Amino acid sequence: MISFDAWKQRQTLHYKVRDFFLKRGLLEIDAPILSKAGGTDPQLDYFETLSPAHYLTTSPEFYMKRLLSHGYGDIFCLTHAFRKGESGERHCCEFNIAEWYRIGFSTEDLQQEVLDLANEITGLNLPLKRTAWKQVFEKIDIEKLKSEHPDWTLEEAEDYAMSEQYFGDGCAEFIVDYPPQRAALAKIRNNVACRFELYINGIELCNGYEELTDAKEQRKRFSEDIEKRKRMNKPIPKIDEDFLAALEKGMPECSGVALGLDRLYMLAMGKKDISEVLFV
Repeated sequence: MISFDAWKQRQTLHYKVRDFFLKRGLLEIDAPILSKAGGTDPQLDYFETLSPAHYLTTSPEFYMKRLLSHGYGDIFCLTHAFRKGESGERHCCEFNIAEWYRIGFSTEDLQQEVLDLANEITGLNLPLKRTAWKQVFEKIDIEKLKSEHPDWTLEEAEDYAMSEQYFGDGCAEFIVDYPPQRAALAKIRNNVACRFELYINGIELCNGYEELTDAKEQRKRFSEDIEKRKRMNKPIPKIDEDFLAALEKGMPECSGVALGLDRLYMLAMGKKDISEVLFV
């Protein structure tokens, strides 16, 4: 459990995070933690309640995008998120997240803002580095890895290979230009997904997109995710029709990102285990 002194230090950092967004003119919102629908991402598992069925949200994303479609503009949320089956030195099934959306921002604009936040909170003053997904795999023999693990899908082999790399050595390293099949909720441009992840000293901190605004394409991706979940024998969540309705109404061109606050605080406080920066 986090010590009393560490908790006070963490709270000071948390106030600085909120102040960072307020000084930049973003509006803080308070998204519900319970939702009648869940995300479809095959790589995530959800906590579900009974009678009536609801889901503990893995992020406030869908609700925030509904607000964007109603003209809320630049918004941020500091909240709890939940992912079933996640535990370890850098994982907890209940964790803290900062998620925000910027109207008219490109992914490059948002990457710079993420770096500004990370540098302000950690005090590291790290330079920005961008590495394309394709570059990561230039020296990795994925086919050999799959042959060693014949039960793995290509995606599982790639995830394993990524987990074995050390990114962000003395820098803020953004992995960019993901393949289209890993676009999730991101736009696709020039046959790559407008998506990024940030690593600092080997720690993955965030996942961001230039947001997809096409409701028809998003419904198609949800359907494809559900088929993957079926093949993986995973529970099938309800599709968030309110979110799709928001896209149909019209969501402004924007970029958004979800950042794990506990991991950011680990970096700032020099801790090695997530349990040292939160109550577990």
